[in-house]
Amino acid sequence: MSVLPSNQVQLIVFVLLDTSGVEVTGLGTTFTLQISKNGGAFAGSTGVKAEIGSGWYSYQLTEAETDATGPLAIKVTGAGVDQLNLSYEIRPYSTEEPAGATILTAAEGANVLRCLTTDGLMLQLLPLIDDYIELATGRDWAADTTIEPIAKAAAQMLLVQWHENPAMLGTAPDMAFGLGNVIGQLQAKALLLASSGVPSEALAISASMPKDGDEGFAITANLTVIFSHAMATAATNCVSLATAAGTATIVVSSLDVTTKIMTINPTGSLMAETDYILTIDAAPDTYGGTLTETIAFKTA
Repeated sequence: MSVLPSNQVQLIVFVLLDTSGVEVTGLGTTFTLQISKNGGAFAGSTGVKAEIGSGWYSYQLTEAETDATGPLAIKVTGAGVDQLNLSYEIRPYSTEEPAGATILTAAEGANVLRCLTTDGLMLQLLPLIDDYIELATGRDWAADTTIEPIAKAAAQMLLVQWHENPAMLGTAPDMAFGLGNVIGQLQAKALLLASSGVPSEALAISASMPKDGDEGFAITANLTVIFSHAMATAATNCVSLATAAGTATIVVSSLDVTTKIMTINPTGSLMAETDYILTIDAAPDTYGGTLTETIAFKTA
């Protein structure tokens, strides 16, 4: 089912056939459309109709006809026409950046399209493009700490195609202009990474004690950080602890046998009712990635 953005004028194009499968020509604008928004009753259309030629016709959906998110069903009839049923999915048109990382940032997408970073259709497309590329290659490229350049190239090609023709959303893109080759390269790269054991998820902190923003942390307790990747031994040298005012605390850090769990042991008790910041600065994992994070907490 093709996806269309809500509250937008949209041009749809279709072929009208008779019961024998032959194109029906010469209808001009006499054909009829009935539209059902999100499961509602079918109603007459108010947009602009046109005949393109050779059985091809077009209809321009109005903003009022795309104002309800959910399924949009269309029935097209006319003299000698076998009823044509069309279906679309209307999704919200937003000017907010998608939550979480995407292969292309809003700034990168805007640069490709020469549009504003708040372009609603572009922002809607970014996560949909990621979903398509992940489905086609079997890997979530947006989860990488450093995005693969080939993935960015594929995302740029898809963005141009789908932005120019929103009716293509949710359908297979045109594989011309090298897109098929780029997708093939990504598939090969995904297989190589999978065989090498590199995790598909980004390097991140899976859990910690204390968590960022915690209060009432015991002044005699060790701190623990669990990473999503196995960490290099050098990561233990990338940790520091200090009060929010900047007073440093000496710590001794160590990794467990999985090298995913790091224990940070202050050499003395922490100060009571004091704000602290645990800093992880470019800590390396075993795959060549690094992580920089801070965890702020307050002692009991």
